[in-house]
Amino acid sequence: MTDTSAPTMTTPSTPPRETISWAETRALIRSDLERLARHLQADSFTHRVYFFLLPGMQALFWHRISRYLLLRRWTKLARFVSLFALYLTRAEVPPTTSIGPSALIAHATGVHLFGRIGARFTIQGEGGLGGGFGIEDIGGGPGYPVVGDDVVLAFGAKVLGAVRVGDGVHVGPCALVTADVPAGALVMWPRPRVILGGAAPPEGRP
Repeated sequence: MTDTSAPTMTTPSTPPRETISWAETRALIRSDLERLARHLQADSFTHRVYFFLLPGMQALFWHRISRYLLLRRWTKLARFVSLFALYLTRAEVPPTTSIGPSALIAHATGVHLFGRIGARFTIQGEGGLGGGFGIEDIGGGPGYPVVGDDVVLAFGAKVLGAVRVGDGVHVGPCALVTADVPAGALVMWPRPRVILGGAAPPEGRP
């Protein structure tokens, strides 16, 4: 006689592996270029070609390619493409980073993007998203942020650690985010002190 009183053990299901098609990758690249063209008011084919060659657009273009390769399990080639893009544009956007459509990198130099990012993301330059202390994974990777749609990072702004940034958040210049931010919030750093007469006089003048 079979004992049916013992509880049955179930194995937790693993989430399905993320995939992407080449058509979806091309659509993401097209959405990035359309966003840049609207931002810079492109009015001709020549302008669109010029804008496509800008470092910020190139950083996104090569990221889309490397991301496609990674999700197709061509890991080594994905890493090589990402490294090439880093040397080319000075923006560090590894293929493990997920970025939604219509992203905009205004100035590529010094930008670093790690984690999971929603649609219509904007970053001005010299900042980005990265790891903090710890390796907790909230959906963006070990220790990395998860950012909603329509988020704007001004010049020098940084989001560090396993934090959630809600939809429509604007992070001001040089502000540092290390805790969750609710949707629609504005994050600003403290106003700097202005000391009248505190600057040293020019050399050669009393």
